[in-house]
Amino acid sequence: MSGLKTISGSCHALAEALLSSGPEEACAIGYAHHDRSSGTWVLIEVEPVAASAYADRSVIAASLRSELLIEVANRARRDRLSPIFIHTHPFAQGSPVFSSIDDAGERDILAYLARRAPDACALAMVIGPDGIAARVLGEGRAIDVWDVGAALTCLSGSDGARFEDRHDRQLRAFGPDGQQALNRLKYLVVGAGGTGAATLQQLAYLGARDVTIIDHDLVELTNLNRLVGATIHDIGRPKAEVARDWFLAISPGANVEAVVGDIVDARVARRISDHDLIFLCTDSHASRAVVGQAAYQYLVPAIDMGVSISVKDGVVTHLTGRVQMLAPSLPCLSCTGALDGEQIRREMLTPEQRAADPYVIGGHAPQPAVISLNSTMASLAVTMMLGAVTPIPAGARFQYYDGIAGKVRPTVANVRANCIVCSKAGALAQGGRWALPVRPEGDAHG
Repeated sequence: MSGLKTISGSCHALAEALLSSGPEEACAIGYAHHDRSSGTWVLIEVEPVAASAYADRSVIAASLRSELLIEVANRARRDRLSPIFIHTHPFAQGSPVFSSIDDAGERDILAYLARRAPDACALAMVIGPDGIAARVLGEGRAIDVWDVGAALTCLSGSDGARFEDRHDRQLRAFGPDGQQALNRLKYLVVGAGGTGAATLQQLAYLGARDVTIIDHDLVELTNLNRLVGATIHDIGRPKAEVARDWFLAISPGANVEAVVGDIVDARVARRISDHDLIFLCTDSHASRAVVGQAAYQYLVPAIDMGVSISVKDGVVTHLTGRVQMLAPSLPCLSCTGALDGEQIRREMLTPEQRAADPYVIGGHAPQPAVISLNSTMASLAVTMMLGAVTPIPAGARFQYYDGIAGKVRPTVANVRANCIVCSKAGALAQGGRWALPVRPEGDAHG
């Protein structure tokens, strides 16, 4: 699903500033990074225009001076950004609608930009007291506007979806708005193993309609104790394809794509920005580094989960798990100390590089794993997602699970000032202007 992604609160703050400036229409200019392959825009900055920039202004129309348009076009061309032309309809009732005056004004601006900034894909936005609407400038094609943070909210209204009877019981829990939110999101599940398979099962039953599954592994006999949906007949098949097949068996009308690949490879990581929400279900520090940064860079929230079973002298000493949401205003994996830099380096190596590295000794030893712990963490993660996108009041965004004590403990972590991943001094909302910490194309392995 394409759309404009904004840091939580930025559109609300802008609407309040513009609508409180007086009865006349008010304007603002924003700049976004546009990803043509995914049809998404990441809002980088936005400011109301100065009073001196208006050529004309009334309660039904506003026009801007040509000097400002020149400045906008030059900035868009120089920084490879797409401008967003924003104005208010102060007296609109309900969701605002673009007027015929807006149509004519957009045609003139589009013609000017075509000459001065031909690579830009500009947007128009109208703000009313009760909502926001946006479209591609001069095309009339509506796009969604997303508020991205601890909650993920579509600001641009309903798509008039109809619901299946099979979802009646959950509609009674979080209503049609909640079900519509679940239906319209485009999900990315990274890792189709223990926690990933359990997460996908729940998404299928909840009514997710658009899901991409990424995993580079094949099903092995030792996976069958915890790989939901897999049977002995699936041994040797890609986990992503097995997961796709049984997802469609649960929800035949869904659009499910299986990608056999590693998210740390550049060609696969490029798929991240095409999605609205990620479930990170791997035990790899490298994959967490890539997805963890992309969550802030492209404003695609991710829910990371991990499990651990410790055994000493044949006795289970620890049975634990962690679920953490990664999104603007929330601490990243770097802030919480969840990443090991040396482990990331090792995991980024190709098999040939790993064999030649004198600091890499032996292979990765299989860790204990049981389906109950995987399913517990998947359920916590999916419930966390429901709290972020539906009216269910599940507010915790970082949780620890202690299976021996039988406790789920919400925790609070601090955002590190000037963090290179999650702050405005780092990757936050940079879109394609920043590079992800991926394995280069030439180093990818199959």
